[in-house]
Amino acid sequence: MPLPLETERLVIRPYREDDALALHDVFGSAEVMKWTPSPPSKDVAETTQRLSRTMAFTARQPPGLGLWALDARASGEFLGQVGLFPVEGKGPEVEVAYELAPRAWGRGYGTEAARALLDYGFGELALGRIVALILPDNVRSRRVAEKCAMTLEGPARFYGLELLRYARERSE
Repeated sequence: MPLPLETERLVIRPYREDDALALHDVFGSAEVMKWTPSPPSKDVAETTQRLSRTMAFTARQPPGLGLWALDARASGEFLGQVGLFPVEGKGPEVEVAYELAPRAWGRGYGTEAARALLDYGFGELALGRIVALILPDNVRSRRVAEKCAMTLEGPARFYGLELLRYARERSE
């Protein structure tokens, strides 16, 4: 993947081991993690372990897929985690994901990052279809998918959860 991937306001880059403290704003947040299949991290040490697993997960993915850090382009401030990866780690569908620290909510960062990842997935990776799997009550995440021209396909069960599947096909 041509990382870093830059947008007008954001930088999507590979994780570094020193991201754990900043990542704890995401993984340690009950507000964020209630929308994911994982509980919040209890402390920075647990987030550090999760970051190591995330980096190892990305290293095992096909080229161009994985989970990455999201930074504000102007300040370098860590905002969250984004990614494109096989659903449930095995596919065949590819999922776009965005998990931002609560202090970054409401500024359009999730939409900007998701659009960049969709463009990258359809362009560089030549994917034919990308999905977003979202808990039904996660209105913010659903809004991001809709702003990215993803279509609600209906309920789906993944990660042991009842989710909504949004999808977008590559336009020729």
